[in-house]
Amino acid sequence: MMSELLSLPYMQQFKCIADKCEDTCCQHWHVRIDKVHYKRMQEWVDDNPIQKQLFSESVLLNKSNIASDKSYAYIQMDKNGYCPYLNPEQQCTLHIKKGIEILSDICAFYPRIITEKNSLMEMGGALSCPEVVRLCLSADMDNHVLLSLDNSVLPDRENIPVHRSLFMDDNSPLYEKYFSKVQQTFIDIIKSGDCDYFTRLYILASYSHSISTIYFENCVTLDPDALENYRVHVFDSNYKQSVIHFMSQYENEQPLACIIIYSVLQLKQQQAPDEKLSVMVENVFEDYAKQLGFSSSTDVDNAADYSVVFQKRYQMFSNQVHHQVENYLTKYLLNCFYREWFITMPSAFIYIQMLLVRVAIIRFIIYSRVLPEMNTEEIKKISVEVIYQFARAVDHNLPFLQVVYEALNEQQMLHFDYSTPLIKF
Repeated sequence: MMSELLSLPYMQQFKCIADKCEDTCCQHWHVRIDKVHYKRMQEWVDDNPIQKQLFSESVLLNKSNIASDKSYAYIQMDKNGYCPYLNPEQQCTLHIKKGIEILSDICAFYPRIITEKNSLMEMGGALSCPEVVRLCLSADMDNHVLLSLDNSVLPDRENIPVHRSLFMDDNSPLYEKYFSKVQQTFIDIIKSGDCDYFTRLYILASYSHSISTIYFENCVTLDPDALENYRVHVFDSNYKQSVIHFMSQYENEQPLACIIIYSVLQLKQQQAPDEKLSVMVENVFEDYAKQLGFSSSTDVDNAADYSVVFQKRYQMFSNQVHHQVENYLTKYLLNCFYREWFITMPSAFIYIQMLLVRVAIIRFIIYSRVLPEMNTEEIKKISVEVIYQFARAVDHNLPFLQVVYEALNEQQMLHFDYSTPLIKF
């Protein structure tokens, strides 16, 4: 039994808005069904011929050799990519007829992401859900912290489904043993209120790069004092002032960021041209091509040309808009730090560098879609759409992220020299 559940406050407020959602989550997913709830569904349909036929056609056993009780079966989406149990009013017929008890763990708990460190559970939220993004972006910065939660607010389950677990003791690998300490440092850096957004990103990159010389996957020795000294250094006021000065003077005349952004998004378009993010991005590049004097984006030979258009567009916005977008990006990063575990990557720096690529893409798309005359709510609406579509297509697409990682690694771009151009462009 867990002793305590911690949660981000905005996730305590979450309630599925069902048919009021602008983009249902009941589509284009590989929805796993655990064995317990497969059996419950099976028992329910036995006395209902129509439901039994739908069940036999749409709920298929996982025949993989590595299938487990957690992924015992899966729901086959219909020809349009929607869950066959989704009714025309965008509501789940299983939930309506039998309540949450019959739903698989995945369906019952999404978009809640629960991780466990020893006996302590932590709940974050998947940004692939538009409502979670709205709550995340609307929450005050002080509410981006884990607080104690009564687990009675969760769906009633004998066992709470855990996304990832970590049980540490004196014999644990050093990479795992000091994970929470480094994770908290990431959170503290990005929440620093005494320096601007670009400075905080640079400090994140610099800190993760520095510690990765002594702290990395499979490291067998580690001086705890040295790790603590790195943490103390990044919060030193003199160091912060030096970074603030450096970033204020830094002028990025190289189109590197836009080239990387274009390459990743082009890869995504090739992989899934009909995905909503791909369509959104295609419209952005078509608009940029026209501003460059081309009839189509296919006529643009040099991706660096897009950087010129982006810079002109970026300079059109007021400081108020910049502050609003940077505030949203900060909250996106905080969600990632709580929900994602960097120890799945070879080093903390590799994780941060990949995250810099992701947040650069989101920043690029948001600024490419908002207009200077838009008000705060209009900018927020576009930001929500960009972030949840990006999360669905990229953040939660591990095979695609692996391809991006391999491509960047092959081009030797997972180095600190490339961090600053990705941060400020």
